[in-house]
Amino acid sequence: MKFSLQQPGAAQIKVTLLLSGGQSAALVVPPDHPLLAQLLAAVTGADDTPNGAPAVFQIPMEAGRASLVFPARELVGMITDPAVVLQKEEPAPGQAAWPAPSSAVAAAAAASAAQGYADRVHHPVVQLDGFLSDAEVTWLTQLTFAAEGRFVRSRVSDAREDYRHSLMLAAPHEVWELMTRKIKAVMPEVMPRVQLGNFPIGNIDCQITASIDGSYFKAHTDAGSNETYKRQFTYVYYFNREPKGFTGGELRVYDDVVRNGKLAASDSFQVIEPRHNSIVFFQAAVMHEVMPVSVASKQFRDARFTVNGWIERQ
Repeated sequence: MKFSLQQPGAAQIKVTLLLSGGQSAALVVPPDHPLLAQLLAAVTGADDTPNGAPAVFQIPMEAGRASLVFPARELVGMITDPAVVLQKEEPAPGQAAWPAPSSAVAAAAAASAAQGYADRVHHPVVQLDGFLSDAEVTWLTQLTFAAEGRFVRSRVSDAREDYRHSLMLAAPHEVWELMTRKIKAVMPEVMPRVQLGNFPIGNIDCQITASIDGSYFKAHTDAGSNETYKRQFTYVYYFNREPKGFTGGELRVYDDVVRNGKLAASDSFQVIEPRHNSIVFFQAAVMHEVMPVSVASKQFRDARFTVNGWIERQ
């Protein structure tokens, strides 16, 4: 992010940050401070600063006695005194006029190219079989069947009626405890493979979903709004009565293409089978879809069951 000052030689810049919801905050920085470039990059949607624009800003205030913490997506504007003038860089002759991809996008594209996906970003998906012991699977299945009357219709955040069809139950505490313990135990194996780096684990969300006859969940992501920015991983644990009483219900995890330096969904995808007693992990921001489920008997006990949710960063 290149910029100039209307008052060259100014030693300090007064910055007023305009945050969503009508909030604001003021700070003073020297013009060469990297924070200024990162804030400008966050406002403009650019990602060409030396250190990138962080997902969450933590800015010391009052000589370090306090700090201002907010997600980058909450920053909607800036007022600077003296004025900062953004400079558009013209491409050299023969170069495409696309912004350079961010380091995260570039790393994902390079990893995919190394696997032979030259024109796509093929997102890593980890599926672990035998996740629970036989006794734990039996206990979970019996608990789920006994709770049939407490399941309610699944919803999405915008209340669309045609986007998701299934039944869900907020996981009882003992289920949350079991899944949290098991998930944390495999994180050292999963984190490097999903390529999000190591980070302190925060909240682990947990619900039980019953995909009955006719259930589906159209293409969506689990992160990307102000309320979900902490979500790093989506996980889906599959279990069902044996022999299996349903067909369909495959998980599609969509590839991306790099467009204008950003990731954009493509029409290609990986297909993950809902294998009994297996758990799947992938990046929460990746587009994914649950294909329609058919249950010939129409009985609840023959549904496709999952314990699913998100793993947050602290």
